[in-house]
Amino acid sequence: MGVVAGMLSASQTAVNGRLGEVLDSSVHASFISFFVGALTLIVVVGLVEHRYSAVKLALGHGKPWWIWIGGVLGGTFVLENVYLVPLLGTGQTVVLALLGQIMGSLLVDQFGLLGAKRNPVVPVQVMGLVILIVGVGLIRLF
Repeated sequence: MGVVAGMLSASQTAVNGRLGEVLDSSVHASFISFFVGALTLIVVVGLVEHRYSAVKLALGHGKPWWIWIGGVLGGTFVLENVYLVPLLGTGQTVVLALLGQIMGSLLVDQFGLLGAKRNPVVPVQVMGLVILIVGVGLIRLF
């Protein structure tokens, strides 16, 4: 399922990048992507969950404020991808995003950020990150 999600992410990057070119606006393309995505999720929640009341569970005393910023982070991610695709191509954009995701996930694991369980980074993970950075350079060269 994770591989399929990754393939869909790469396809989304290409589609949104092209939409940004057609509209001549990364911001408008990102807006359309999130608007259509929100409509899709409204339908999915209605069909699968049959209720929208679970949103209330994220509200209330004692809940961390930052659990609401996922959309901001996702919007920024899509906006940056839409901006980069015409400049770098889909492949390079996806690889750079993957590099950032791995770097970010290692930081979250190492320090237990954002309520995540702390999983200390081991040397082989750092070596994998270095190999990925070299791979990004090789992809960029050719």
